Amino acid sequence: MVLSKPFTAIAQEDDKTILKNLTVSGYIDAYYAWDTDKDKILRQFPAFEPYRDQFKLNIAAVSLNYSTEKIRGKATIQYGDIPKVLYPSDQQYIQEANVGFSPCKNLWFDIGYFITHIGSEGLPINNFFSSYAMGSYYEPLYQSGIKMSYDFCDKFSGSLHFINGYNLLDDNNRNKSFGLQLTYKATDKLSIVYNNIIGNEIPSSEIEFKLRFLNNLITYYSPTEKLDFILGIDFATQEKSKISDWTASASVFSIMFSGRYKITPKFFFSLRGEYFNDAEGFLSGNYIDENGKITGLNIWGITGAFEYRPVENCYVRLESRLLSADSKLKIFYDNSNTRTEVTLNSGIQF
Repeated sequence: MVLSKPFTAIAQEDDKTILKNLTVSGYIDAYYAWDTDKDKILRQFPAFEPYRDQFKLNIAAVSLNYSTEKIRGKATIQYGDIPKVLYPSDQQYIQEANVGFSPCKNLWFDIGYFITHIGSEGLPINNFFSSYAMGSYYEPLYQSGIKMSYDFCDKFSGSLHFINGYNLLDDNNRNKSFGLQLTYKATDKLSIVYNNIIGNEIPSSEIEFKLRFLNNLITYYSPTEKLDFILGIDFATQEKSKISDWTASASVFSIMFSGRYKITPKFFFSLRGEYFNDAEGFLSGNYIDENGKITGLNIWGITGAFEYRPVENCYVRLESRLLSADSKLKIFYDNSNTRTEVTLNSGIQF
């Protein structure tokens, strides 16, 4: 009996310490989407708000975060149309699950499932818009592997990623991919981020090795308290992927520029322009144009959004976008190369 008392006291103290370092958070986003592609229920390029003419749930997610000076971990369970459409069917309920340790100050090793380090746009709660730009749509959304991150100083940090592959949780070949992130916070108003992924992304069922190299450059700029700007540029290459010459390398270029203006503390207006060119289709796939020629995707778009935030962690957003493909690409309803979209969504983070 004497031995059991101190043991119980220690266990109770450890329980209190664990709970002190554990936080629970959640996120819910619901939507209604409409576009001029009348023949489709599942929208083409279905990043967010993937189903048209229905009131639906984008996502409902719950996260557990554990953090101490030396150990940390995160697990996020999700449900809704975003994981249903964008994640592997057998793993759609896991958004993130990773654990990390710090062997010394400013250095961390994390392993598990992650949201990708690539890109300037995230889930609607963290974004100016409720849709992805086309360049963001073809960037990876998630990844699995190990990450080493280090804060060199207050203004400069970096991370290395050793992962299964480009937008993969389970590896599709015997090769691993590598990624890099470098973040420079020049001032409180200006930050620059460079990301990349390099590796062979061809499934093992195909014998040929094709190296893919994606570069992603992001600039965040807030000149005043009312104005925020984001510039995102992607440039990717892949070996032996040109349509006219399968021995030559192909390239993809995309650019996105968005701005948000705070009309009042609760009302915002956002505007975005985007351009995506994958002439050889190694990311977007191949299309047949009106002349019967095989080609990739060449498309631009403009988006506007009004947002109301009754409180900081809750929003209602009305958004409209025009997408216009190359005039020879009749990829939308009624043999059209353009599509108009309107979405209404509301979310809360807690």
